[in-house]
Amino acid sequence: MESSVSSYQILFFFGLAILIMLGLAVLVVYYGSRAQKRLLQEQMQRQAMQLEHQQELLQHNLTVQEEERQRIAAQLHDDIGSKLGVLHLTFHRLRRMGTDTMEHGDIQEEINQLISNTLETTRRISHELLPPTLEDFGLIEALKEFCEGLRKTGAIEVDFEHPLEREDLPDTTTQLHLFRIVQELSNNTLKYARAKRITLRLEKQKKHRRLVFQDDGQGFSPSPAMGLGLKNIENRVKMIGASWSLNSAPGAGMEAVVEWRKGGI
Repeated sequence: MESSVSSYQILFFFGLAILIMLGLAVLVVYYGSRAQKRLLQEQMQRQAMQLEHQQELLQHNLTVQEEERQRIAAQLHDDIGSKLGVLHLTFHRLRRMGTDTMEHGDIQEEINQLISNTLETTRRISHELLPPTLEDFGLIEALKEFCEGLRKTGAIEVDFEHPLEREDLPDTTTQLHLFRIVQELSNNTLKYARAKRITLRLEKQKKHRRLVFQDDGQGFSPSPAMGLGLKNIENRVKMIGASWSLNSAPGAGMEAVVEWRKGGI
């Protein structure tokens, strides 16, 4: 009898142990499934946020391009178009008068001045689209010229270090984007930073090349809600397949680093 009871007890505890193990297995599967579902949801949310961010960048890039087109169109219309219109009218005045009058020579000089002004305006607009120094001599020389222009304003000191050769730099289009990034960073520094000095470096590393921009201004707290200038920089960085970082803090100045792989972007 005791043996029989003992056997029942053994079976009871054995069955109970199996139930407990099954229960634990169910709990593990349940919580594992919940954890996996939560991770999947978080991953989907991150992907959705990344996609939304990419769409925002694309939309912003299109907006910037459209604003640039409108600016160029306005310059062509207001500057060159108006000068050509005046030139056209002045030429008709010249045709209506005799060549032996004193006014004839004055109008010729007026036409010559209008042509000269129109050519100068055309050169200025072309320079804004693609700086001749950059096209002819590359990024390093263009940055030298740009830094010298900043120094001549007397508003800020500029140090430029460039231990790179022209062959270390990527294609002309990418160099143009890097040049525009420096322009944008410099404009931000001049407008907001109250800095006394800008330090600009082109660095050569084993597998990468870097553009480093620093100022000793008042700094700021970087925020995901970037201003138009910083969004424009991020767009340019993505367009050339590079990476970048922005480090700043109140009272600690600012540092921006753009990095690309050796041999081109």
